[in-house]
This record gives sequence, C-alpha cells and structure tokens, in this order.
Amino acid sequence: SDPRLSPPRITGEAAGRTELVRAQLDRARFKSDASSEADYLASLNVDARITRLQAGDPLERIEELFHRTTQFNTTGRKFPVGDLADAIASGRAAVFSMHVSDRFGDHGLVGACVVQGGEIAGYALSCRVLGMGVEHQFLRTVAQSLSSEVPELWGRIIETDRNRPVRNLYRDNGFVQGEDGAWRLEHDAIRRNRLI
Repeated sequence: SDPRLSPPRITGEAAGRTELVRAQLDRARFKSDASSEADYLASLNVDARITRLQAGDPLERIEELFHRTTQFNTTGRKFPVGDLADAIASGRAAVFSMHVSDRFGDHGLVGACVVQGGEIAGYALSCRVLGMGVEHQFLRTVAQSLSSEVPELWGRIIETDRNRPVRNLYRDNGFVQGEDGAWRLEHDAIRRNRLI
C-alpha cells in the first residue's frame, strides 16, 4: 500500500492482466492439441491493427511498453509521454502502435515503434505475443508507411542480458548490417517489397 512502490498510473492493459493470463492458458491448451506450430498459428486467427499515431492520441501505453519491455526491445530507450507528444506534434518523429487480438481474446496494445529521421529509435513488443509472427508484420508496415518519407530506414540492436529474442529482427526482415553496426533498409527495397 506504500505509494512509493506503485506506478504513477496503470493502463487498461496492465489492469486487465488476470484476463490475459486466463486467455494465455486457453491458448496453451489449444496449442497442445494442434498437429503443428503452423496449424496452431493459422487457427488462432491473429489480427494485428497497426496505426500511425497523431497529435492528441493517448500515449500512456506507449510509454509503459518502453519502460516495461525488456526481452523484445531493440534499444532499451525510454520515451516519456510528453516527449512523444512533442515529437509527434512537431513532426520530429513517427510513432506507431500495434493492437493484437486472436480467437481467445484481445491482447491490447502490445507493440510500439518510434522513428526519428529514418532511425528506428525504439521498437518494443510485449512478450505475450512473441511467436505469433506479428513482430515482422509490424516492422514491415512501419517500413512501407515511411518509404516515401525517408531515403532509408535504419536501427540498432543494443544488446542487454535480456533482449536476446529481438536480436535477429532486422536481419529477418531484409535489413543489412553495415560496418558501423547499424542495420539499414533502403526505401527502394521497401518499394520493391523485398522484405522477407
């Protein structure tokens, strides 16, 4: 009950964690009965809704994802709501969100991506949707959305002891690593749909 131990605010996704756990248990039982991983994923009826956020859109869950996600987080950067709102309003950044649902329920807002001048400054995905393939769909949609705005899209993986699951994200989506360690995807490749 000590207020110093409580987060300043709790988003709807965090508050609904009990329902999310129940749905996850249902998915696990369903998966054990599936004949293969591919059949399991196909039968989940996964729906990913990807949105480029505009000035005035709520940003608390985006901030929360970057603060709480450690496994599927490319840079570990934190993005406070005020900084995100200013960057969107000024056009200094494009901020994307992803909501995911499947036959067992709504996962909520589980993905966030911040792009500044062609650099993917932050990309985070909740671990509850890892293995569904939505991480690739999210990155491809962001890349295609920005293909007419930036000459190339690039990002870095800043390795931590916990973010092993994110380390092949760029490689698996057609980005090429340069000598400087950055992963780059030229917009011509995006337009030709050379994303793997």
